[in-house]
Amino acid sequence: MAHRAPPYGSQGRRGKGDRVPVRGILRTRGVPAGILISLAVLSATDILTAYLPVVGEHRGIAPSVIGVLLSLRAAATIACRLVLTPLLRLLGRTVLLTVTCLLAALLCAGIALPVPVWALAVLLVLLGFCLGVGQPLSMTTVVQAAPDDARSTALALRLTGNRLGQVAAPAAAGLIAGVAGWRRRS
Repeated sequence: MAHRAPPYGSQGRRGKGDRVPVRGILRTRGVPAGILISLAVLSATDILTAYLPVVGEHRGIAPSVIGVLLSLRAAATIACRLVLTPLLRLLGRTVLLTVTCLLAALLCAGIALPVPVWALAVLLVLLGFCLGVGQPLSMTTVVQAAPDDARSTALALRLTGNRLGQVAAPAAAGLIAGVAGWRRRS
């Protein structure tokens, strides 16, 4: 009777030098989710940085104020690392990632609301905090989920997903804006 090879997550019969196929890494529970979260967080940050000046111009907000708002967002992204460990202990990885990603999505949508500059600053600080949680937790999620001997490949796949997102997200946003503008003119 033939023996089946163990799943990719266990050491089983695989030798130390055996390679884990990319498809096997991508099928490992937690790896695709970690890659998707990382891509979404990075894309949201890039799109926010690109389009907040446009939103500011439309609302009559000075470019220097937009620069301060983007700086507040960045500072909150860094500052969240100071409380990340206690939040992980309190909520756990899955709940923390889920809550901050959902909150970030709502806050991104909130930027479109015609709110005063001080409220926009609060939105951006909260958004920066939520986005700051996503990057390190998505990385550790991928590392912990990947097979031991394929962690570096899994991280490389995460980075590849990030780069694809940096190309695809702005292109998709531009396409949506173009179609919306075209329909508006029709």
